[in-house]
Amino acid sequence: YLTDAGTFFLARARQLLCDSEMALQHTQEQFGGRKRTLRLGFLSPFLDDLIAPVVREFQQRHARSKVSLFDLSPRAQLDRLRLRELDLGILANLEDDERKQFEVRTLTRHRFIAVIPSTHQLARRKSLKLAELKNDKWVSLSNAYFPKRREFLIGTCEEAGFTPHITAEMDSLPMMLAEIGTEGGVGIMPAHAAKLPHSGCALIPFSSPAVYAELFLILPKNTTRSAEMETLIALISERARQL
Repeated sequence: YLTDAGTFFLARARQLLCDSEMALQHTQEQFGGRKRTLRLGFLSPFLDDLIAPVVREFQQRHARSKVSLFDLSPRAQLDRLRLRELDLGILANLEDDERKQFEVRTLTRHRFIAVIPSTHQLARRKSLKLAELKNDKWVSLSNAYFPKRREFLIGTCEEAGFTPHITAEMDSLPMMLAEIGTEGGVGIMPAHAAKLPHSGCALIPFSSPAVYAELFLILPKNTTRSAEMETLIALISERARQL
């Protein structure tokens, strides 16, 4: 497993590599006559069961076209969509003004789970209620990287009858898992995050009422879409419904 420093470095190294690949593609398309590549931003937990099947099906239908994938935080995706360096993004939670800036399509609702230290008194439970964590210290994802995630956490907890005492905010899901696994605290994250390394953490489903968030497909407004783009949008929407 990566150390905290390694996890911190990895997220930034991945973003630098994404920026480098985008710049290379733009240059080749503008000056080298390369065919337009469709650029799709996503969150890593959705790679294997949403993104990968979609890209495989797309390549079967459009063998001469290409989809480039960029594993980026929601904020980085929105910034690049605004600059039209991405064609599509997949993320959850949006600021109200961002909903007006982009075309937003709801893909699905995805379930959240509790993340607690493996030493926590509830760590061996098969399920738990959100209110059972009301006296714990909370770790949230940062709004700087995940728009409105702090507000989502607070609103979800208030619906369960308490206000969370947030003591730390992290800029990625791996960093959040590392913080809870080493320093303590509790949090919530998409059930898909169970695929990520989570040493020192217990990931536990919520019993009724379950916790959900909407997953969105984000596109720049007022763009002419090719047949390839329409195929990609349709495949993402169809696969998300199946999930």
